[in-house]
Amino acid sequence: MKKVRVPWFFGLHARPGPIFGRLLGIIPIAFLVFVYISCSHKRHIENPSDKLMPTVSQMYTEMKQIMTIPDKRSGQIFFWADTKASLRRLGIGVGISAIIGYMLGVGMGMFPGFRALLLPTITGISNINPLALLVIILVFLGVGESSKIFLIVFGVGIPISRSVQKMVENMPNELTVKALTLGASQGEVITRVVTPQVLPQLIELVRVSLGAAWIFVIAAEAIASTEGLGYRIYLQQRYMNMALIIPYVIYITLVAFSIDYGLQILLRKCFRWYSSSSN
Repeated sequence: MKKVRVPWFFGLHARPGPIFGRLLGIIPIAFLVFVYISCSHKRHIENPSDKLMPTVSQMYTEMKQIMTIPDKRSGQIFFWADTKASLRRLGIGVGISAIIGYMLGVGMGMFPGFRALLLPTITGISNINPLALLVIILVFLGVGESSKIFLIVFGVGIPISRSVQKMVENMPNELTVKALTLGASQGEVITRVVTPQVLPQLIELVRVSLGAAWIFVIAAEAIASTEGLGYRIYLQQRYMNMALIIPYVIYITLVAFSIDYGLQILLRKCFRWYSSSSN
């Protein structure tokens, strides 16, 4: 019998393999870097004072300065202070969003009365663009940390709660019936039957929501803040300092990728049954 050769790239059943798969992931990034370096070099040959596409050496100089030289007035190194501020806001906001999304989602998914009470309101609120409310939030909560965290919770927690509700509703009813038949209380059904099923999917929802959470953090910092990655980008935009803006954007991307990768590792370590079934 002739052995069927599995393709590496083309085809519905292609299997790139671990090494070739990583190489495929690197190719688009390397291509974009090459295109940028080529275009930047060409522009600087035509106009050495061009600010739109800074060279790699210019970006390196700007980043080295902001990462190593303390500010004369505050004594802070801006880069690390901005990172700490943004990650603190992101962590608190996403953490509260996950807790609220879990509680509301499980409540609406398990209890019909709770669902009838809250679902219409939550459905209506979820259709509001959080960025459209940013000015209103700043007026009521001020320009402090609470307004930024509230924006993240409003924009991330509500969609998570609706997704968790759907997950709970789609769970096999036999699990709940068997648990109640064996003498479990309603609280035990939630903690010992529902929660183990929801937690890995909740982590997946947090992963998906990180992109939106970063948008809300950057937007809030750009409008009302004195520190943070978004504030620094907005501040440098006034001076068209692309040599610092572009590295900051790349840095935010790398941080977001690292957080996402960390959550993937958490899923594999703590919920191996879920990781193997989703692959």
